[in-house]
Amino acid sequence: MAEAKVFPMNSFVSVLRGDAADQTQLDMLAYITQAETLDAEFAPVAQSLSKAWIYEQEPGLTKYAEGDIAKLGNQVKIEALPEGEAARARKVLAVLGALKAENEALKAQVVALTAEKADLAAKIGPLEAQAKTVAAQNAAGEQKVTVASSKLDEMSKKLTDLMAEVEKVKSQGVVVAGVAGGAGAGAAASADMSTGPQVGGEPEADFGLGGDAFGGDTW
Repeated sequence: MAEAKVFPMNSFVSVLRGDAADQTQLDMLAYITQAETLDAEFAPVAQSLSKAWIYEQEPGLTKYAEGDIAKLGNQVKIEALPEGEAARARKVLAVLGALKAENEALKAQVVALTAEKADLAAKIGPLEAQAKTVAAQNAAGEQKVTVASSKLDEMSKKLTDLMAEVEKVKSQGVVVAGVAGGAGAGAAASADMSTGPQVGGEPEADFGLGGDAFGGDTW
């Protein structure tokens, strides 16, 4: 056990009252719990541990009024907690210190994430507006493509119908020409047959030459 140490009476009374800890009271609490250092945030915990130890050592103090304790003198000698009790006290304080450090790290992380979120929001805002513009342009473009496709289909249909009409006209024109040609040829043939030489029957004596070709003195 550590050697007893003297502290101001007002600090001693403050510990018993649970007042806000000043540096002298922190030093006294650190001594009682045998902690190397004591965070002011954990002073209430150290005060509770120290008060239990003090009243255990001096149970008569519980009968004193606050003013009566102050009249006991200007200083008070206090012994530290036994090693086993001090080790448990330090363990509690260490857990609190770890929780505080973790809490501080989480706070810092929240601050960093908040700043990052604000930065991303500033960057995303214009991009969202740009995306909406692009989407509107795409929608307009798709509508134009749909209209153009519809017109193209309509024109293709008209062209197909027109080609069908052309083929139909061409087909009808060939039939008429054939019929007309056949009729003309038949007429010409009839005319030739009416005016040309007749085939068949008995041959004429002069073979159509107007006399006896083999008569006369010259033959």
